Amino acid sequence: MSIALQTVQSSKVSFSGIVKQFPGQPGEEPVYAVNRVSLDIEPGELVTLLGPSGCGKTTTLRMLAGFETPTSGAISINGQNITHLPPNKRDVGMVFQSYALFPHMTVYDNVAYGLSIKQIPKAEMKQRVDSVLSLMHLDQMKDRLPSLLSGGQQQRVALARAVVTEPKVLLFDEPLSNLDAKLREYMRDELRKIQQRLGITSLYVTHDQSEAMAISDKVVIMNKGEIQQIGSPRDIYMKPVNKFVANFMGKANFLEAVVEQTDSRMIGLQVLGQRLTVPKDPQLEVNAHDRVDCVIRPELWKIDPQGIFEGTVERAIYLGPYVEYEIALGGQTVFVIDYDRHRYDPKKEGDAIRLGLSGDSVTLLPAGSA
Repeated sequence: MSIALQTVQSSKVSFSGIVKQFPGQPGEEPVYAVNRVSLDIEPGELVTLLGPSGCGKTTTLRMLAGFETPTSGAISINGQNITHLPPNKRDVGMVFQSYALFPHMTVYDNVAYGLSIKQIPKAEMKQRVDSVLSLMHLDQMKDRLPSLLSGGQQQRVALARAVVTEPKVLLFDEPLSNLDAKLREYMRDELRKIQQRLGITSLYVTHDQSEAMAISDKVVIMNKGEIQQIGSPRDIYMKPVNKFVANFMGKANFLEAVVEQTDSRMIGLQVLGQRLTVPKDPQLEVNAHDRVDCVIRPELWKIDPQGIFEGTVERAIYLGPYVEYEIALGGQTVFVIDYDRHRYDPKKEGDAIRLGLSGDSVTLLPAGSA
């Protein structure tokens, strides 16, 4: 890596009350693609915008890139308001879903294109392009046309072209969605390693929760133009703030429960006819007799002959590293993932089964919360 690429200055990005409104159909109200989004991306962080199609994540990214203009609110980089700057004045690099390579140019010329537009001297341009091609393991392919490259190689060329100009911020718009599953996983890890090595502040859009979990310093869950939760991948997975977040970040069981008693540290619950004690979340106000919803991830159930919950296996699916069960339990169906499948004989449909559950594996939400 060249000296230039080692000295990329990490930048802070701030969205302040961003709203993006599009006109509705004749006679209808305007559509809010993004509604009151405020978000700080710290220097060197990789932050992922995650959510279903139409949730506003790509529109948010495009407003940072300058391809869309907010209806209201402000966007800044290192304290400088860039809300109304044209894209070429923002010092932002972008990696597209479609790669957007020039088919008639070699790998070298594709990567050098942004530097030539900036009229960088030829000697410096060569040094920077050679350096980034080496970083991306593309130095043996610099004279090839994009049509002679694999999908993963084309993706690396697109990334090289984005970072060679040493942008303040790097944007990724679902960059891996055109790759097959195995290559996608490999490139996901490669992108993260390169981003960390360069220390470039990055915003990454995806609808794939496993991708977001694997690469992010911080995940932003969006729905209907609004932020639902911001946190580390672990916090969002283990402590979702509502059912939407819990469902979007993987499978979850939702069980109704009644509070029996509570104190400053613990909450006693009646759930599926059994008593369970869980740690108290200081942000959740509950009293005796209140109804709550328990969020339980499938892998947190434990198959245990001494377990207090007794059910019947409705479905068993062998998936290699683990077995996935659907179990009838107290009039409901719960999903259970067993990674410890060698400890007990595999269960089959119709078998009786007992499950254990630790209280600290349960997240409580107000009853009926969305």
